[in-house]
Amino acid sequence: MLWQRYAEIKPTDIALKFELKQQVKSGDETRFSIVERDLTWRDLHQLIEQWADVWQAEGVSSGKGVALIGRYQPALVIAYLVALRLQCRVLVINPMFPAEKIKQICEQCNMDYLLDCTQLNGVEVGKLQRLGFGLADNVSQQWMTQCPLTFTLTSGSTGLPKAVVHTLSQHLASAEGISPLLQIDENSEWLLALPLFHVSGQGIVWRWLQNGCCLRCVGDNIYQNLLQVTHSALVPTQLQHFLYFLQENKISSFRLSHILLGGAHIPVALTQQAIRAGIHCYSGYGMTEAASTVFAKKSDASAGVGYLLPLREYRLVDGEIWVRGQTLALGYWQKNGEIKTLLNQEGWFATRDKGYQAANTEELFIQGRIDNMFISGGENIQPEEIEAFILQQPDVKQVFVLPIEDQIYGQRPVAVIDFANGFSFDKVNAVQVALREKLEKFKQPIAYYPFEKIMRSALGIKVSRHLLSQQLSLFLQNSEE
Repeated sequence: MLWQRYAEIKPTDIALKFELKQQVKSGDETRFSIVERDLTWRDLHQLIEQWADVWQAEGVSSGKGVALIGRYQPALVIAYLVALRLQCRVLVINPMFPAEKIKQICEQCNMDYLLDCTQLNGVEVGKLQRLGFGLADNVSQQWMTQCPLTFTLTSGSTGLPKAVVHTLSQHLASAEGISPLLQIDENSEWLLALPLFHVSGQGIVWRWLQNGCCLRCVGDNIYQNLLQVTHSALVPTQLQHFLYFLQENKISSFRLSHILLGGAHIPVALTQQAIRAGIHCYSGYGMTEAASTVFAKKSDASAGVGYLLPLREYRLVDGEIWVRGQTLALGYWQKNGEIKTLLNQEGWFATRDKGYQAANTEELFIQGRIDNMFISGGENIQPEEIEAFILQQPDVKQVFVLPIEDQIYGQRPVAVIDFANGFSFDKVNAVQVALREKLEKFKQPIAYYPFEKIMRSALGIKVSRHLLSQQLSLFLQNSEE
């Protein structure tokens, strides 16, 4: 394992940093203080071996399934590495999921053990909960030769999310292909500010391991943590909040110099603002199935997502993006041990994303999901096109254009919008005025709804359009009553 190699060649270099809550007693009072801890590569290796001994004593062995609940806790990072060390199948689950859904996911993915890392302080060893969903011992598995395996849940539109299965080599190929662009070396320090249940969070861990640099787990204040590191991967709204934090606190000197963006539409105005603050931004396009980023570039005045990274392949077929290469997953896990291939008859993964290449530069531009398109009065509407124009307006944090039923047109577009400093009709009017100059009338939303009233809480780093559409329908029904 990579951390074992680093423990041998640079044992005293810092590998992992995190914040630890400590109890401080003063007379009859007990209060908590936050202290910073760090682990060298030697410390990390020894800690992983200690955890592995405990797990093995509880029956954990190669091929067993270990489910971990958490976001970016240091104990979660350790547990993830221990599972890899023991050649387990490892799955990270969103702690916001209800208990019944967690149980169903564990059963679907044939998990043998469950550990809730949100209940652990620091890197203490947690007690594994035994589950009864493991594979039968006599089940012969071709994939066993490719262990260790990671399971990453996709944001399924309906039902249980699918588990995408990757090998160690696929994750490392993903990290290897993007590291030179991001200027990562052993002196870099990454902030783990995206959850490990998402492929973008795992991508940070694998870039850390690939380059032997330092990883900092995000603490109570992400903005203070961002000041302390060299690299981070963020979604656009996080960058927007960070730039506001810098402005409000009049901070002009900090260590952060590289941010990889993805997971949503990336406004050019936002990256230009970050560049003016001295931060190199990188716009990317990726997916769970390809172990994170597939296309990327240093952000510029173009709204494209850049160029194909090494160790990946792609082609455009009738406007749809197809990918394959060394980062592409084995497939989707099926209950009781089968892995369903991602590949179509031509040997490619059809992403269901629409895109095109610029004729002069060959840069890739993303038009949106084929599944999101709807028809209004006989005209095709791609929500992402409308959203891109709305996001250019001041004060817009995020927006989702959705279809609602209409007796005359079939469907009409409406916008669920999140403004900085709150929703107001004056702000909506300003957006409407701007869109009249830029979009055909049939593409202009006929109504605007406040995001915070429709979607009171989000379960992950990406908002599910399917769930948002359901919530909007409920909101409209309640408004009519």
